[in-house]
Amino acid sequence: MGTTKLTRKEISADPIHDALISTVDFLRTHAKIIGLAGAGVLLALLGFYFGLRYLDARDDSAQQELAKGMDYYHGTVDAVNAKDDPYGSGPAPVFRSEEAKFRAASAIFSSLASRYGTSKTGVMARYYLGLCQKQLGQKSEAIAALEAVGNNTSDRTVGYLAKKVLASYYLETGDAQKGLDIVQGMLKDPLCDLPREDLLIDVSRTYMAMGKREEALKTLEEAQASGAGGMLQSLVFQELSRLQSGSGK
Repeated sequence: MGTTKLTRKEISADPIHDALISTVDFLRTHAKIIGLAGAGVLLALLGFYFGLRYLDARDDSAQQELAKGMDYYHGTVDAVNAKDDPYGSGPAPVFRSEEAKFRAASAIFSSLASRYGTSKTGVMARYYLGLCQKQLGQKSEAIAALEAVGNNTSDRTVGYLAKKVLASYYLETGDAQKGLDIVQGMLKDPLCDLPREDLLIDVSRTYMAMGKREEALKTLEEAQASGAGGMLQSLVFQELSRLQSGSGK
């Protein structure tokens, strides 16, 4: 059909990457806390066939829109050279400001979320809509969107990612206990498929924000003991070493 569908891996890569980058940023800045009859039978079969054709085309179109929205979300900002058309300067979208970028992306995700509801496309769109609203300072709207995604059952991985972002957002906005409750709930959930070490780093980060250094240390020690190596274990080791040395930041 001349279109390319996004795979689950491609669509999920960006949020997971963002989660890891947020962890790296925290460790790098130390003090910064964070900061989806015959004729009748023939007519029925034809209707079924063309119905499937319509759904396939609709799915392709939705995924193209979703890809465009994600392009906008990750677009660059150039106040001097950006044009009215985000693609006016080349294949990558360019905007005059961060606000313009997230508003443009938000419009696409909002439309998709409204039209596709609780389908996987709708859930992914609402997840990114929540991220855009968070960037735009629309706190209540962002929380509502992320909570809706977190409660979905059509794409559990995206739901858990939404909960992780929501927990971080509560921490940023001064409600550390609510954020802690969310992450601890994910750690107890046998269906949660996010890396355990990453969630434990979030718990430790929250404890530090609450002034509970000993709990933060114990959490990182648990993360170190339960890990199997790799990048996250390296991050756990760096943060644990920092806390054990007494710097804590």
